[in-house]
Amino acid sequence: MATKHGGRAMLAVAVLAVASVLPMAAPLALADPAPSTIFPKANSRTGLPDGWQPQPERYGVGEHKNVEIPMADGAVLRADVRYPTDASGAQAPGPFPIVLTQTAYGKDSAGPLRLLSYEGLGPLLEHALPTVIDVAKQVTDAAGYGDYFVKRGYLSVIVDIRGTGSSDGQWSILQPQEREDAKRVIRWAAGLPGSTGEIGLWGLSYLGMSELLAAGVMEPDSPIKALFPLMPGNHAFQDLLGHDGFFNIAFLSSMLAVPITALPQLDPILGLYREPGKLLSVFVDHLKTHFWADGTWPSLIGALLDGDKLYNGPYWESRAIDNVVEQIAANDIPTYLIGGQYDLLQDGTPRTFAGLQNAYAGRSHNGPMPATAQSSGRYQMLTGPWFHIQPGVQRNADLDLHAIQLAWFDRWLKNDHNGIDETTTPLHAIDMDGNVIESATYPVREAPARNLYLADGGRLSTEHPVTQSGSDRVTFSPMNAGTICNATFSRNFSGVYELLTTLVGVDDPCGQFPAHPDVPGLLDNPQYTTDVFTEPTVLAGPIGATLFATSSTPASAFSVTVQDIAPDGAATALTDGQLAGNYRALDDARTWRTEDGSVLGAFHPGSRDSLLAMVPGQVTEYNVKIRPVFHVFQPGHRLQVTIGSGDAPTHILNPKDYPALLGGVYDIQRIDGAASLLTVPLASATAFAR
Repeated sequence: MATKHGGRAMLAVAVLAVASVLPMAAPLALADPAPSTIFPKANSRTGLPDGWQPQPERYGVGEHKNVEIPMADGAVLRADVRYPTDASGAQAPGPFPIVLTQTAYGKDSAGPLRLLSYEGLGPLLEHALPTVIDVAKQVTDAAGYGDYFVKRGYLSVIVDIRGTGSSDGQWSILQPQEREDAKRVIRWAAGLPGSTGEIGLWGLSYLGMSELLAAGVMEPDSPIKALFPLMPGNHAFQDLLGHDGFFNIAFLSSMLAVPITALPQLDPILGLYREPGKLLSVFVDHLKTHFWADGTWPSLIGALLDGDKLYNGPYWESRAIDNVVEQIAANDIPTYLIGGQYDLLQDGTPRTFAGLQNAYAGRSHNGPMPATAQSSGRYQMLTGPWFHIQPGVQRNADLDLHAIQLAWFDRWLKNDHNGIDETTTPLHAIDMDGNVIESATYPVREAPARNLYLADGGRLSTEHPVTQSGSDRVTFSPMNAGTICNATFSRNFSGVYELLTTLVGVDDPCGQFPAHPDVPGLLDNPQYTTDVFTEPTVLAGPIGATLFATSSTPASAFSVTVQDIAPDGAATALTDGQLAGNYRALDDARTWRTEDGSVLGAFHPGSRDSLLAMVPGQVTEYNVKIRPVFHVFQPGHRLQVTIGSGDAPTHILNPKDYPALLGGVYDIQRIDGAASLLTVPLASATAFAR
């Protein structure tokens, strides 16, 4: 088996056209023991209620194409309505509940994929090219293709939002107008012939973000009865674009050419080729998007010139899911979130889960869930070792997400008391080895955060330093990572590598490589490592790195990675975080702290007026937000943290700041009074035994 997958991995590297050889830590003599048996392993039943099976296909599928939905200002949105049919091909009488998706990527862009997945060539090639067809199905589903549900007694509606697909108007990322449009779309959908008037919203990525934002502006007792957002995050600016002063070029490069620039012009041709007059009108509307002030290209160019959209502010706060979770909970809309540990939104989606649980219980939605909190099965999250565009797939955790979603919608739209909501542990996490870790709260109550201090000799110690001298040096390098084959680039490139390598039947080989290797004579990034774990030990949730450092320049930058070091010295990337020094101010209302005041989940405002000046030579505190991870360290393994500076080509810093950054030398303090530390949720696996 290892030989088979090893050959495929080599082919995958060739597909990516990259080659990376990263040095490993010094080997240990201890052999790697058998994995822990405390946690159940993920399988096709994971996430499903005990004894429940998805109902078989009962219906055929019919379609009404390009149904027009007029908006208040006269713009027309267009939707495809797919409905159950009986044996004769006629529309089945129903009534049926509705699953609805609002997409920014064009409902008709899934058409060619359907011919390579569920229709046309798909069934013919399924045995000859099984992995190719599987990937086509995954991407088609991500685009909102809902026939799985139609065949089991649902109406499926997919709507092109304003300025996309076959719909009129101009598009801007998550613009508030979308919510006003959504109100009309929801009312229209609830009145469809043959429907019960009850609606479940679902979708991946932008589609999931738009459903949460729509649900957050609806009136109580609206037709929306359930949500199933996949990889939605919490705050578009913080999650996608501005990683605390590091700007996500990898994400932008994965989106600009095709989804944002090409698809808006291609989709009208695919969807409206039979109506040339409408096609031309929509094509021109979309073309205008590329030039209006809120369009992507003008916004991007303005941001790179230090415009307001480079910073958090009213523009981005009006697009933040964080600001609508209280209304979703007040409207009592059950929500099942899907997250990914290799998703670029890996920090935001768990924050949304905690926010919903807190708001539903009457607590402030901004803080962490208390360890003693009672949780509700009406709000759940399942996260696993998946990349952005392929949730539930690969990495020892292939799940039947269709079935989980069906069980959720059957519960809330068909009143099927199947048990999916009857859980005391609504947080479900799967690590890269397939271990299923569950808890009632986030942060995870079974793994209370502890402080590990940076110590001499590259150690992580539980003892607070008492010495008056001691530091380690980081020299600023704008590249630092210097490769597009590492975990941080793979994650932030929207999981495109994983999509490509899945075609040859393996996981992204770059996804395991740490971004900041130690290359003697070239990169000398300080590394700090725990003692060897003597029992299975769980790392579960967000991590805070509190660094006290001096800088020789009036600007600074830190990029921190966390990795698992195996007994043979092999390093496996787990997670990372970044912070530019002038972004170090904290939003106290949104920052998560432990009982002793240590910062576990930093939230930096990112606004222009929150930036803080740097004083060269002065010891300064930096709180780096390291994105959450769920991972079981096996006996003989160690946790290691590496501290670097730049993170290109994944991230760049504000172009105007580079003159002040170049030549920077940072001395990270590890002394009494300036004790740099890692605040990390670690616990013995036995703490999770039930």
